[in-house]
Amino acid sequence: MDTLLIGCSDGRIAARLQALLDDLGHPDANRMLVPGGPLPLTRPGSERRVALECVREIVEVHDVRRIYLVAHQECAAYERALGGLGFDQQELLERDLRRVKTLLETEFPRVDVVCYMIPWRENGEGAAYGPAVAVD
Repeated sequence: MDTLLIGCSDGRIAARLQALLDDLGHPDANRMLVPGGPLPLTRPGSERRVALECVREIVEVHDVRRIYLVAHQECAAYERALGGLGFDQQELLERDLRRVKTLLETEFPRVDVVCYMIPWRENGEGAAYGPAVAVD
């Protein structure tokens, strides 16, 4: 298992995370699921250090060569961390994915990091999470 998925622990996206791993050919990838997914790796101080050490442990023990970094819209952890809904979620989440990608590529130069977003979609019949889409 040379692959690691870092994503949010929100159970509402569990099926989308598994579908992404299945589609990518890594159904049994290692997983690091925490509230906010990449959020702890954007935070200053000890929160980032602890999260980075968890990633380091998985990368070294399992000889990880690829990390899938996944964020999702309508994330309660982000809403709580930022004090509510008064922000552009997609823009912020994509920015954080790029920042964390750079951090992980610097810390683990042998590892490829690929970012994905799970969108929240609303239509006339209701709302649900859509399939993950790549973020450049």
